[in-house]
Amino acid sequence: MFSKTDKPTTSSTDATNVQHSTGNPAPSPAPALAASGGGASPPSILSADIKITGNIESAGDIQIQGTIHGDVHSKTVTINQGAHIEGSIHADIAEISGSIKGQVRAQTVNITKSAKVVGDIIHETVAIEAGAYLEGQYRRLESEPAPASKPAAKPAAKSADASASSNAGSDTPELRVS
Repeated sequence: MFSKTDKPTTSSTDATNVQHSTGNPAPSPAPALAASGGGASPPSILSADIKITGNIESAGDIQIQGTIHGDVHSKTVTINQGAHIEGSIHADIAEISGSIKGQVRAQTVNITKSAKVVGDIIHETVAIEAGAYLEGQYRRLESEPAPASKPAAKPAAKSADASASSNAGSDTPELRVS
């Protein structure tokens, strides 16, 4: 799809021959990150002129300025002012300043005053600035209990008749399953 030539491009929209004005191919950002000691990678930025239909998944951070028709799964999702999302957001951290129509599920959700959210918000921590538009329910994200910690039945939950008839004179609680 891309080719290297010694001629500078004549059109900025020619995607088959992308070069700097010096005629050299654009440098890859990966070696610069490796040379600087690794560190966190920069976010993937979907600019305002991008429109995507389909789901997006990333192990890193995504900054959305354009329009997405689909679900977004990422570590951190930032929806900038002017961005539009129709689909769900699943992230550790969701920063919302734009418009979303769909469910937001994140550990931490920050909603700014310029945000418009139509859909449910499932969170562990939420911050909502005054002036934000919210339509939908929001509820706390509950951790799933470990199987050993799920109570099968509580002895205190027995009816008074069952405990009186079967436990008369006994200190050991009895569990009846019918």
